[in-house]
Amino acid sequence: MPSSLLEWSVCSLLSLILMGAGVPAMQNTTSQLEARALALRGLNLLQAYQARAQAQKRHIKVPLTFIKHALDTRGWQFSSNYDDETRPLTFYAPQGYARAGRLNMHKGELHLRWVISALGRVRYCNAGTAELPGVATCV
Repeated sequence: MPSSLLEWSVCSLLSLILMGAGVPAMQNTTSQLEARALALRGLNLLQAYQARAQAQKRHIKVPLTFIKHALDTRGWQFSSNYDDETRPLTFYAPQGYARAGRLNMHKGELHLRWVISALGRVRYCNAGTAELPGVATCV
């Protein structure tokens, strides 16, 4: 009977040690997946506005509040070099051009950036120090 109690104690201790090492790694992985999903949602949202401008053959001004709410940015800090009044994010029709600029979101060490070129190219990149698998580093 004492050996089974000893075995149980050793197994419990090993489980606690492994969980202590595994939980932070799992939280880091979860944060990275959340950032990647956010980057893709932002890209899809911006490309949808661009496609709408081309399909409707009219210029579309995108309010920054729409972007913040559509991306569901709880816990993320949003910034941009666009301004709804003086320098709005605009997609021009029918060519698909856009007002050049960038949108930024960060949460701790994670920092995402969406870059919109004047020719209408929309891309995203990792502007932070934390590595994000599958997300290119900003240049």
